Amino acid sequence: MFKRALRTWKRVAHAIGNFQARILLTVFYGLIVFPFGIISRLFSDPLRMKRRPTQWLDHPDENHDLRWAKRQ
Repeated sequence: MFKRALRTWKRVAHAIGNFQARILLTVFYGLIVFPFGIISRLFSDPLRMKRRPTQWLDHPDENHDLRWAKRQ
């Protein structure tokens, strides 16, 4: 009798945990991830397409040798 009750409880607890995880992750996404993505998209310009530079941008000099290749 105890084993049957334990199996039933495991199924119920699994269903409750699955439902709770979906709700918590949806709330987390809606309150934190989504607004952060919208704000970062509005205020960032990593490819500098909104305001184009007036001159060429300097590229840092790097030695491309075997040690540099092994770091990748």
